Order: sequence, then structure tokens, then C-alpha cells
Amino acid sequence: MVTGRALYPPRPVPAVNGSASLSIIEPKLRGPSGHYAEFVRALAARADGILRSIDVVADPRAREYVASLGGGVPVVASRPASGTVSEIAAIGASIRAGRPTLVLTANASHALHADWLSFAGAHALSGLALLYHWPIAKRQARIAIALAPRAKRHALFLATTRGVRDSLAAAGCARAIEIAYPATRTAGAPMRAPFRHLLMAGAARINKGLDVVAELAERYSREGRDLPLLVQVSPKHVDRHGSREDAVVRRLLDAGYRGLVADPKAPDRAEYAARFTGALVLAPYARAQFAHGVSGIVLDALLRGAPCIATEGTWAGDLVGRFDAGIVLRARTAEELAGAVDAILARWDHYAARAAEASDALVVEHDPRRVVALLASGGR
Repeated sequence: MVTGRALYPPRPVPAVNGSASLSIIEPKLRGPSGHYAEFVRALAARADGILRSIDVVADPRAREYVASLGGGVPVVASRPASGTVSEIAAIGASIRAGRPTLVLTANASHALHADWLSFAGAHALSGLALLYHWPIAKRQARIAIALAPRAKRHALFLATTRGVRDSLAAAGCARAIEIAYPATRTAGAPMRAPFRHLLMAGAARINKGLDVVAELAERYSREGRDLPLLVQVSPKHVDRHGSREDAVVRRLLDAGYRGLVADPKAPDRAEYAARFTGALVLAPYARAQFAHGVSGIVLDALLRGAPCIATEGTWAGDLVGRFDAGIVLRARTAEELAGAVDAILARWDHYAARAAEASDALVVEHDPRRVVALLASGGR
């Protein structure tokens, strides 16, 4: 039986015969870029000799893009998922077929649904892996997990951080494992590049420090500075954040900062990667939300050799501090952020070199092949 252990130092990759197809269930995967697509692409790139193919159950809009995610093995679109019933049906069909199955962004209800599938006579749940990106914290989620005894006993519960794993173990999940989030480095990614701009990558949100960056722009405007500052202000999670984010985006745009470049659209995959070259990445994330959550932005930044500023007490801050690949903020204020920017720019060559060293270490630690092998072997 798999116990709740972390994969540090990295485990050896077990021998697998390469005959299995992995099913990935992710209804929110809609196109060829973004973290859902990159996760699938990373697994496919390192799955040769372990898997035969990867079948993705995604949003119907992704069908024309899914094949482009293939690498070491082909990626094919299975029937699309639209709604909870369709997603549960896809999970049930996959485990009945005896395929390794990964629910890419699982929540407590997935464990409950898996339990129902088992009760209804579906095959054993040992081939089902539920990937959790955030701790099981809310009372409703804990109740749902408590009502899923068969899933807790037989399914594989994967956690992206130690804090997430601890919450799963505390909920009674017998096969809870911490994994290193699968990620790859862009071939030929420039390292130790000269400083080019400040970067807030990904859709700007308040819990990722949008308000702090807006205040920084106001401060720089008053001081007459002109450091290039690139912020992606494309909307995301409008149903949950919407008007709050809009108000802070307006504050950012109204700051009158001449160095600001506000991008209203999400970049494509190549442009997203290119933005990290010569970038100092701003990630003043809120502790409450990001203490135990992986920051794909900061991981991407370090893999591409970009120094970062992150918040103390977050997963991202721990990663930056571990490699001295930037500065960790004790306080999420524009004053602290401005001071950190100046400190890094004064020693840019040092921090760029440390970020490059971090990249070399992280590309090994986060090698997707280990996760592929874990899924193909059912966690053995």
C-alpha cells in the first residue's frame, strides 16, 4: 500500500511496459495554452516507454487542439465533458475499462462520486488518481470526503504540496502522496539574460497582488520612474472576482505610470514563455490563499531563469527563498515591493545566476516522467 510520503528526494522511475493508455479528465481544458494544457503536454512529453497514449476528456472546444499537446506519446480527444453528469460518466467509463485515470483538478465531490461509482459496481478504484491543488479545508469538503470510505481506501490521492497532502491524510485518505508538479523547461530558454522588465504574469487578480502592483505603479508615477512594467489584465474567474478586479485594474491604468504595459489579452504559449526572458517576476500573493498552493507562474519563471519576488509564508516564497533566486517579502506593501525591486536590480547578475541554478535543479525535481510512472503503475 502507498503511504503518505513525499517524493523528495525523487523516487526512481519504475519499469512499466508502455502498453497502457492514461485517461485525463479535465472539463476546464479549453485550448492549447494555460496550465491545464501545459500539464497534459508535460506528461505527454515524458511518457514514451511508459504509456501508449493519453486520452483527454475536456471541454468540447478543446477537441481541435488536443492533438497538439502530444509529444513523446500521442494525445487524443475522448468524448467531451459538459457538466457534472458527463464528467462522472467519463470517470466511470474509464475505470470500468481498467485504464489508469487522472482527475486533473479534483475536489472533495470527486471522491464522493468515485465512491458511488464503486458502490454501483464499477471496477476497483485503485487505478483512479485524484489530483488536489488546494488543502481540504471547508467543512462541506471534509464531510464529502468522510462519506467516501471506499474511495479513501482505494483511490490514489495526489497532492501538489506538503500542506495539501497533510490535509488529505488528516481526512483519512490512505493513499495520499505529495508529487512535484509536472513541468518542463523550454528548449533553449535564455538564462542569465539582462534585465528587461518587471512582469506580473498570468491573469491579474487581487489575491495574487494586483492591488499591491497597482500601488507600486502609483508610487513609480509620483517618483517619475519608467521601469517597464508588464501586467496581463485579461479577465479570469469573473464570476468570483469580476467587479473587484475591474476596480483595481482601473486603478492601475489610472496611475499614469509611463512604464506600464497593460496587456488586455492572454498571450499564446510562445509569447507567455518569451516574457520571462530578462524578467523580474512580481508575485506578492496573499498568504491565506497561497500558503499551500503551487504557483505555476513562479515555477515557470524559475524554470526559465527569471528571478522572482514572492511572499513569505507561501509555497512560492519558500521556493524563491530556497534558491535565493529573488527576494521574499515579509509585508505585502508597495513600499516593500519597491525596495525588493531595487535590491534585485542592484545585484541583477547574482539573482539571475541563482535563478538559472534553480532552473537546473527544478527541471529534475519536477520531471513529469515520475508522475507518469506513478499513474501508470497505480501508485506502486
